[in-house]
Amino acid sequence: MRAVPLLLAGLALAACGQKAAPDRNTAAADSIEQDANQCIPPMLALAGGAQLASQPMEETKAHFADAYEIACAKGLLKDKPLIDAKAADQGKLFLINAPDANVASIYLSEVDANKMLLEYPFLTTDGKTQVPSAEELEEAIYCAVHGASRQEQESSGRCLVD
Repeated sequence: MRAVPLLLAGLALAACGQKAAPDRNTAAADSIEQDANQCIPPMLALAGGAQLASQPMEETKAHFADAYEIACAKGLLKDKPLIDAKAADQGKLFLINAPDANVASIYLSEVDANKMLLEYPFLTTDGKTQVPSAEELEEAIYCAVHGASRQEQESSGRCLVD
């Protein structure tokens, strides 16, 4: 019941062009909104401005959205965003075909005009089209923002790319 008078007071102040003093509920809502914004995945784009309308691209987008949501729920993106602060385009992750790659890899490329890249063998040397799974993309996100310990790298090869 206490919330109704506060709501009415807030509406009355807003109508007068005044701001109500922030309360704990407002601060909590702002925090939730900030957390929700942090978990909005970047757009996927093909390097070189190629068009995105294809079935493999749509599958990649869906898998990436799933992987990003899982990584966010696990708190992987809490301390470090996926897109590096030095990236020229803060809203996009550019897809690069790497036909000989062994895993999906996300990194800032200073060679490619400071773009954040997602490298994967989308098209293999024998012409086969591949779509990364949500699990592969989640691992790439993990490696980009958290990385593996030296022990993990030595024992399992986690986050080591060829």
